[in-house]
Parts: sequence; C-alpha cells; structure tokens
Amino acid sequence: MRCSFCQNGDISTDKNNGIPITPNLLALMIWQLRIEGCHNTNWVGGDPTIHLHTIVQAIGILDSFRIPNTNIRKDKQQDLSYIEAIKDDNNLSNYFSTWKLKAEYALYQKRLFNCPQLWNSNFIMSDETMYVLRSLMDAWLPDFKFGPGKCALDLSRTPWYWETITKNLRLIYEWNEGFVIRHLIMPNHVECCTKPVLEWIARNMPEVPINIMDQYYPDNLCDPSSSKYRERYNEIARLPTIEEIIRSYQYAKGLGLNFETFSYEKSVFALNV
Repeated sequence: MRCSFCQNGDISTDKNNGIPITPNLLALMIWQLRIEGCHNTNWVGGDPTIHLHTIVQAIGILDSFRIPNTNIRKDKQQDLSYIEAIKDDNNLSNYFSTWKLKAEYALYQKRLFNCPQLWNSNFIMSDETMYVLRSLMDAWLPDFKFGPGKCALDLSRTPWYWETITKNLRLIYEWNEGFVIRHLIMPNHVECCTKPVLEWIARNMPEVPINIMDQYYPDNLCDPSSSKYRERYNEIARLPTIEEIIRSYQYAKGLGLNFETFSYEKSVFALNV
C-alpha cells in the first residue's frame, strides 16, 4: 500500500533508510526485547509481508539460543552473553548497562523460546502468505481502512482492496484465531468507508473486537504545511470533526459491535456514545 496520509512517510518513502538485517540478528533482537520485558513480538509495517522470508527464518531459529552454562553442549547452542550489544540505543546506554538481563524469563520449560508472535498488518496478503503465517502467529492485528469503492485506489494506490481484506479476515475468523480489527475514522470518509466496514463486520463476525480510532491527522502528502502536499488529497487534509467521530461511534453502537472496550480514544469516554 502507498497511503497518501502515511504518518511514517518520512521513513517509509526513504529508500536509504535502515540497515540490512540478517535472520540471526533479527532473532537476537527478539530475544533481547523479550528479556527486557516485552510481552510479545509485534511484526508491524507499513506491512511486514515484504520481509516475510527473513521473519520466517528468524522465528525458525529462536529455539536455538540458550542461556550460557546450561547442560546443552556448547557446540549445539548460541551464547546469549553478548546480547546487550545487539540493540543500538545510544541515548539509553547507561540504562542498559545497569539493567540486569534475565534470559531464563524468555524460556518455557528451560528450553523453548516463550514469546507470543503478533502480526500487525494492513492485511494485503496472498493466500500463500496467510497459510505460512498461520503456523507462526499467536494473534493478529489487521487494519480495515477502506470501504468497497474507489477510496483504497485513490488514497493508497491499492486495487482489489475490499476483496483481499475481507477474504483474509474470513480466513482467520474460520481458523478461530485471536484478533482485533482496527479501523481509522477519516475526514469525509464516514459514509463511504467507516459505515460499510462496520456493516461488513456486523454481518460476518459481529462478536470480534474492534478498535475504532479517532487519531487521524493529515500527514505526508495530505499535510497542507508540507512541501510534499498534493492538492488532490485536500478532502483528507484536516482532522476528523467531532460530528464525524460521534456519528461513527453511534453507528457502531447501533450495530451492536464490540468496540467500546477496545477503543481507548478520549472521545469514546468524553462523548459517552
């Protein structure tokens, strides 16, 4: 997807941003985050699918790392004693130098890596990708951005959006997976996007938790104050109005959807929809 309103547009459109990462290095990063107290590994983009080959390999070697001085033969394990060197947080160097890492917290039965894997995605994925991920992911956080019209094509250059998203949502629903759907309220898109999205969920999986988000703000190509601004996106070059937010929440409530507990935006409580 090429979202015109991407809030990470400064890095997502910079081809020189980032560094090469090997599966082994990625696996070490996952271990360090878990040891530091992270509750899950959150695979997030944009969309992480373009890195699926590296992600699959990294997950596949997570169980090969062991705590030093265990009864595992040294030639059969990878030593975690140097794991602090993996994360390059220069501004937090003093903090991490005094942090007491507990590798055993990351293990199940002292031998298997213990950390849920969460796929945080725009859900524009092929059938093959979905079936690969089914055996690796513990939970899913799919975005459902646009309605069935031309909005996905006009705002994100994404054809076959509605067909792809609904197909993949049906798959994880039929698999009885754990997931929360996210929908972002956008200015001038309540009728064409928010309402059709909520109606589809109500017809097909009404009990599924939904996070209806009100934090849209114009960024990237939609920001009038930016040199990258494009006039063609003027319809979303503002914040959602209070009326649009109220209308969206009231519509979800009228459909009986499970959204209030999962939508922590201030307006849910302030408006008392």
